[in-house]
Amino acid sequence: MKLKALVLALVITMTSSAFAQFFPAKAFVTVLPGQVTAQVYNPYYEPIICNGQVFGQTAAGPVFNAFFVEQLLPAGGYRYAVVNATAFNPFLSGWANIHCRFARFF
Repeated sequence: MKLKALVLALVITMTSSAFAQFFPAKAFVTVLPGQVTAQVYNPYYEPIICNGQVFGQTAAGPVFNAFFVEQLLPAGGYRYAVVNATAFNPFLSGWANIHCRFARFF
């Protein structure tokens, strides 16, 4: 009985902590020669708040990035982040790191 109560208390503590509220979002990244675009979609029935970075590596080697902070996505909404390349230096690869949380105010 004590073990069940301990496990229940541990589960409640872990799911209500600040670390358990963020989740990685599925980012759709499109790499074109002139730009890298990342798109985030909210498939849930409640709003979410997202933070993220978009990266693009050029043919010459440097990595360019852009970021967005605390962007509110309503249910079914989209957000985009774009990184542009310089002239005659196209992108070869691109990726994004995006983390979201539910916008619950209780």
